[in-house]
Amino acid sequence: MYISHQLGYLYHIKRENNDSAYYYNYNALRYFKNTTFSILVKHKLTQANILNNIANLQKDEQDYLGSQTTTIQQINLILSLADSQENRELLSDAYNLLGVNLRRLKEYNKALEYFQKSIDISKGTLYEYVNKLYAKINIAEVYKEIGDYKKVFDIYDELLEDPDLFKKDANGFATILSNYAYTLFLTKEKSTTKIDSFFTKAHQIFEDLQLPYELSASSNDMSEFYYSINEKDKALSFAEKSYRISNSIQLYEEELRALKQLSKLKEGDEGKAYLYEYIALNDSLIANERANRNKFARIQFETDEYIKATERLSTQNILISIIAVILTLSMGLLYFIRLQQGKHQKLLFDKEQQEANQEIYSLMLRQQAKLEEGRMQERHRIAEDLHDGILSQLLGTRMNLGFLDIKGDKDTLEDYQRFLNEIQKIEKEIRLLSHELKGDEALTKTNFESIMDHYLKTQSLVGHFKYELINKGILFDSINDFTKVNMYRILQEAIQNIIKHAKANQVWIHFYLEAKQLNLIIEDDGVGFDVQGDKKGIGLKNIASRVQKLKGSYKIESIPNKKTLIHIIVPV
Repeated sequence: MYISHQLGYLYHIKRENNDSAYYYNYNALRYFKNTTFSILVKHKLTQANILNNIANLQKDEQDYLGSQTTTIQQINLILSLADSQENRELLSDAYNLLGVNLRRLKEYNKALEYFQKSIDISKGTLYEYVNKLYAKINIAEVYKEIGDYKKVFDIYDELLEDPDLFKKDANGFATILSNYAYTLFLTKEKSTTKIDSFFTKAHQIFEDLQLPYELSASSNDMSEFYYSINEKDKALSFAEKSYRISNSIQLYEEELRALKQLSKLKEGDEGKAYLYEYIALNDSLIANERANRNKFARIQFETDEYIKATERLSTQNILISIIAVILTLSMGLLYFIRLQQGKHQKLLFDKEQQEANQEIYSLMLRQQAKLEEGRMQERHRIAEDLHDGILSQLLGTRMNLGFLDIKGDKDTLEDYQRFLNEIQKIEKEIRLLSHELKGDEALTKTNFESIMDHYLKTQSLVGHFKYELINKGILFDSINDFTKVNMYRILQEAIQNIIKHAKANQVWIHFYLEAKQLNLIIEDDGVGFDVQGDKKGIGLKNIASRVQKLKGSYKIESIPNKKTLIHIIVPV
């Protein structure tokens, strides 16, 4: 069950799949709760860490009520343990997380109470300084949200009195400068030089530390500031920067801020496009927030059912073992038979676990397919409404106006004709928009191809390479989930090897069918490796194992300092 815990942690920090992170963390938690080992202190600490992971997942998915409940469970568990420095550090983190959730729920007084508890409980611990620093920053942000700017400045001025703050925690120092500047901006401070100086210094530190969230938030703050003092070029530059960062790593809150700012800074159709994108993203996030609560509840229910089945199998194995020990003294043959039954039960258990993992991934694929289908249907509906409704009404209005016998001077008649021409121009634009909505080729991608493209986009940022995903006419919806799952895992293994070892600048992924066989070619322009000497690597072994499951074949070609090519062939 430590494996489930670590899998959950890895999924969380990589931001790849919060469903999987929640599943593995909750599975590990249920295991520790339902074994006699849970009385041991080290296992209770592990449970507390798992609860912390789950609570952070729920917070990231904007399920603040769920995160609050999980955090309270974690706090109660830690309080049941003996006092120690490690336990107080965990408790300080938990109080801080509870304060963050309460702040998001706008329960400001309670949030302030728990941020203060985080400070008090961390006294004498190894990380007292850092815990106190960020708890005070959170307290200042609460006061900023309720409009008590004097207390905000009092807190930040006190923190900035430490001459070694930058050396102790550069991120915290820059965060204070940025928040200070934004609060000055909110108070409509006339001295814009100080605001500009604080913003610029903080932003440069975030750049040096390569902190994407802080850079995105800081860029939005600076864009709002420069817009307010009519430096629109700077405002536009920082809004675009925030949008690029937040869009690439799914920082939805900052992406919404950037889109709203861009809709104000860009004129005409381009500004409208950003506004429409803002509305669409905001609606999507509201829907996702509702769905996430149901999603986590569903995963918890499915895991509970799975655990119950596992417990039944465990009980059977214990009974079998007891009977086998008793009968071994007089009946060696019967003991051997029982032992074989135990092995068979283990094989069944492993099979069921594999099927459960397969089902989770299949659910993800089907969910993505439904999302894509819904998007296409909605676009078609809007296009038809524009074409059949609004366009027809405009046409009728223009024709009726054309039949009117308008009398007047020359200027009046010219204005009349110009207005008719403008209406006709609007008709053409609506017709063009309707056709574009129906003809978006980007929506013809299969859900599986979209998932691969999203993964490659994320990993290319990590590995600093460009990629090209080429699909030569394969309809992935016609290929079974088992094949797609394993091909996806093979792609993951290959990309991880490229990131770790290849130092590649360009990666090509080709899919095509040939003689009723699915071909996958993964090629990079990296440093290459010794194919014969490096066959024992775990990544290559995993690829070979998955190809064998698919009853396929593969070959690897590598030219030192030039390229590496992996060719997978599986029947479909």
